[in-house]
Amino acid sequence: MMKYATTSILILAVLAGCNKPDSPTIQQQAHQRWYRTRANVLHGLASEHYQSGQLDKARAKILEALAMDADFAPGRTLLGKIYIEQGHYALAVGELTKAQEMMPRSADALYYLGVAQEKAGQTDAALVSYRRSQELDGTNMAPVIAAAEVLAGQGKVRQAQLYIESYVDNAGGEPGVFELAGRLAMMQQEFAKAADYFQQAQDLDFDNLGYIESLARAQYFAGRYDLALANLTHLAAQEGYPLTSSLHAMLGDCYTARGRIREARDAYMQAVELDPSNAGAWLNLARSTLTVGDPARAIIAARQALTLDGGSLDATLLLGYALLRDGQVSGSLHLLRPAVDRYPASAELLCVLGRAHDAAGDQSEAQRCYDAAMQVDPSSVLARELRDNRAAG
Repeated sequence: MMKYATTSILILAVLAGCNKPDSPTIQQQAHQRWYRTRANVLHGLASEHYQSGQLDKARAKILEALAMDADFAPGRTLLGKIYIEQGHYALAVGELTKAQEMMPRSADALYYLGVAQEKAGQTDAALVSYRRSQELDGTNMAPVIAAAEVLAGQGKVRQAQLYIESYVDNAGGEPGVFELAGRLAMMQQEFAKAADYFQQAQDLDFDNLGYIESLARAQYFAGRYDLALANLTHLAAQEGYPLTSSLHAMLGDCYTARGRIREARDAYMQAVELDPSNAGAWLNLARSTLTVGDPARAIIAARQALTLDGGSLDATLLLGYALLRDGQVSGSLHLLRPAVDRYPASAELLCVLGRAHDAAGDQSEAQRCYDAAMQVDPSSVLARELRDNRAAG
């Protein structure tokens, strides 16, 4: 009898083993489905709060969702994005790492993991995440742009430039790729190339004033003054657009290149009003003011330029000449005589000093200055003309 009892016990044990304790029951599966459904609903509410900028409410809702279903990967992704926006980068890395482990082929989770890693200072890890994200979704240019930005931030500008340029043919309608390619070309001082890239970005997003500004800057440095002038005047006409001192100065240079000196003067005046510490703008204001026949105002502007940049030969020359044009001969001589000792290789300075001596009636000293200018620069047309005229006189 004991033999049969033992056999029955073994059979019961085998049968009991068919219903493993680790396998979810039908009831447990139903609960899991309900928790996942509820988590999805809460995720939707959290997403709405996130989109409207209500980050605390979004975080509260998504934490509630994850409390119901800890394996809800979209919730981990959203929580990571919220943490990024709130500046909790280490927490964001943790959440997005979990999300990526749950969804190893999610390009979105990898991209935001890269963002969190970059913000946390883990730039090498961020590069890996961005590149893996792009490999999973070749249509999304955001990881490409982000990876190039990281490379540039690491000082690898040329590498970043080559990387972003390898994607421009596939950029389609993404102006950000061309904009970044333009910025990197500017950093490499490849201004004509930068202008072409910015033009492509602006063609794709015609109303983006930032692209127009970047385009104007590139055109200016590439020497395309007519095109730069057109874009700068367009920006100046936009109500409320913050045209900076440097942009007004560029506008002045473009007007000067076109021979529109009064408009150039007005642009330089705007530049110095916006930034009184801009020595270059003061110098150009003095030059344009003198050109339109106002030496008194040119003296004021040139003095300001020289105050800001005491070592400027151009400011010294311009102030000396403006004083001479204003009839202040002694003041011009007082400024220019010691300047010759500081800039002995400047033929132009010697010429202006010679003219000041001429105006003071000291012809022999004027002749000496012109001769010295010819010795410094035998090809100087101005020095030869002044010397020959003085000799003939």
